[in-house]
Amino acid sequence: MTQRLFPDPPHTAPGLNGPWDYWRPADSRIVELGTVRGLDVALPVHFHDEDQVTFVLSGRRRFVIGGERADAGPGQGVVIPARTPHRSLADTAEVVCINMYLPPGGYGAAEVIAALARHWRRTGGVGWADLMLIAEDHRCVTGTIMEPPRGDPGGEPWETVDLMARRAGMTREGFTRRFTRQHGVPPHAFSLLGRLNEARRLLRAGEPIAGVAADTGFTDQSHLGRCFRRAFGVTPGRYRAR
Repeated sequence: MTQRLFPDPPHTAPGLNGPWDYWRPADSRIVELGTVRGLDVALPVHFHDEDQVTFVLSGRRRFVIGGERADAGPGQGVVIPARTPHRSLADTAEVVCINMYLPPGGYGAAEVIAALARHWRRTGGVGWADLMLIAEDHRCVTGTIMEPPRGDPGGEPWETVDLMARRAGMTREGFTRRFTRQHGVPPHAFSLLGRLNEARRLLRAGEPIAGVAADTGFTDQSHLGRCFRRAFGVTPGRYRAR
């Protein structure tokens, strides 16, 4: 019988880090894995530099992705392409699910979900070893893995809205309207989310939190902490430690 997937990383006490927990698997091109467990699983609009695969073990995950609703129940999954703004919604029942963050274009995300669903139906569970094997079975061997863009589209990292508008030859208001239609969030929000994803990358590399805050344009460590937890559900310290 396959070991059922428990919603906490190996060697971590259940519920220690709240609804969200993240960690990096060794010897894998998967950027990171995550677990979500609880009732209070709503997050505001954010995005990831990676393709996100969410697979539900119990309860229901509910998303708004690019303005469209996407729900998944037990044995089902959702793919959120890299840099796609989305938000998650709370539900009336506790949810337990796993998240995989994959290099953009590096894995067949839809195929990973389909294989996990077949395994779930056949065995009634998913073990950590099963999860990794299934993902690696659908890694794209050929083709180019896309490097996630950094900074604001079409400009230098974290330009001001006024500067981006001038570069585009538009008024601030006109540029903001066009940008929001194209990307799903206003330019200042997109810039903030880009900075948070860069902070996430630096924290994964083990950089000190105060240095990460300075390097990504936050006022101080506390400012980064507030924004980071609101977007990703954990503090920078807990995220870095994993």
